[in-house]
Amino acid sequence: MTGPADAVLLTGAGWVRAEQAGEDGSWFDPTEYLGPRGWRYLTPATRYVLAAAGLAMKDAGFDPAALPDDQVGVAIGTNFGAAPVVGRFDDVVAAESAAGISPAEAPAFSVNIPASQISMRHGLRAFNLTLTNPVVAGLEAVLTLRSAVRAGRARAGIAGATEERPGPGAAGVVGAPFPGEGAACLVLERAADARDRAAPPGPEVAGGCSVFVGHLGGEPERLAAAVDRAVAPLLEDAAGELPYAPPAGSFPLRDRVDEACRRVAERAGVTLAPVELPGATGQEFTVSAVLQLAGLAAGPGARLVLAVGPHGHLAGVRLRPAP
Repeated sequence: MTGPADAVLLTGAGWVRAEQAGEDGSWFDPTEYLGPRGWRYLTPATRYVLAAAGLAMKDAGFDPAALPDDQVGVAIGTNFGAAPVVGRFDDVVAAESAAGISPAEAPAFSVNIPASQISMRHGLRAFNLTLTNPVVAGLEAVLTLRSAVRAGRARAGIAGATEERPGPGAAGVVGAPFPGEGAACLVLERAADARDRAAPPGPEVAGGCSVFVGHLGGEPERLAAAVDRAVAPLLEDAAGELPYAPPAGSFPLRDRVDEACRRVAERAGVTLAPVELPGATGQEFTVSAVLQLAGLAAGPGARLVLAVGPHGHLAGVRLRPAP
């Protein structure tokens, strides 16, 4: 947990997601968020995250130009952000050779392009990082940025996740009803800076966990012990009812982890109260948990969101009222 001196606040959130698609399957108009030009050769996942980052900064009233450009960083999680374009490039190379790939499109081959584009568009030079851990990478991006701000590596930044719709087989891997797409971003900044600029009130990102418990999936007692070690510290100063976004999706390990978390909370005298939020189905993959976190951030008091991947990665973020 943090104290007032090193608190990191979540001051803004923004997202775009395919809640309703048009008759042609489209749901996102880049010009609405990015203007009439400059996005033509960007992948859909990159367009989504640029839009979400812009909405988050607007929500926070955050102007990155007000800080030195080497003091604002970017951390973005994704599973399938580059998968469709990589698959298409593979088909083109097999059929036509590499000459069939446009030089303007070639940079999209890199999975780091979404985070890099945020940095380039807004002139952010502290760092840009891409995390690709299945399902939990969005929360891990939030924890990574929080750690960087606390360590003085940056004073503020954009954290979040983005996904482009993968093939239908991908949904079953994480227990989602069908594959989705979209992006969600959060603005994190030092409490002192947020206070100085009279930022909208936002919760403190008070702590988190990121552990691998997959190899314990077949051993209930060891799994429970691993979850206890990861989650118990996040409940140290909690009491009574704690609004809770449980792991999204539905698969056996997810259910076992959820049950273990509830037992940990019960021993700590805390009642985890599930809150139904956008992202709960898990269809947006890494974006899902960030959507849940953004929804929890709008509520009062302490809050907890967890995510678990199908192979056993567990991540969590605890929010509490700003000091």
